[in-house]
Amino acid sequence: MKSVIAVAMGGAVGSALRYLTSISLQRPNVSTLPWGTLTVNVVGALALGFITRYFIQPHTSPTLYLALTVGLCGGFTTFSTLTLEVFTLVERGVVGRGIFYAVGSMVLSYAAFVIGHLAGRTFRPL
Repeated sequence: MKSVIAVAMGGAVGSALRYLTSISLQRPNVSTLPWGTLTVNVVGALALGFITRYFIQPHTSPTLYLALTVGLCGGFTTFSTLTLEVFTLVERGVVGRGIFYAVGSMVLSYAAFVIGHLAGRTFRPL
């Protein structure tokens, strides 16, 4: 039960941060790409990469690890919104932009995860 509560608390914080980040980057009728979702997914991947390396087991509490990875990062990032936005771009007839956004999101998020993981290894006193 302790793990469920930790994940729920981390998820609440992550979801609130995602919302605040998205609305701060949202510019109506100015941009053709959903920069808020791209930002939270790339930053979330960076954070997840760092956390999974820096807070490596058994040096960290399993509850804290779940709260940060599944809760905070899971609540902060959003694959479902990315999928909706790609669908919307394709539906609006800008298929190339939708593909660019989908592929770019994956490539940037993966690169951010690797950078975060390397940073976690560099800063982790093992």
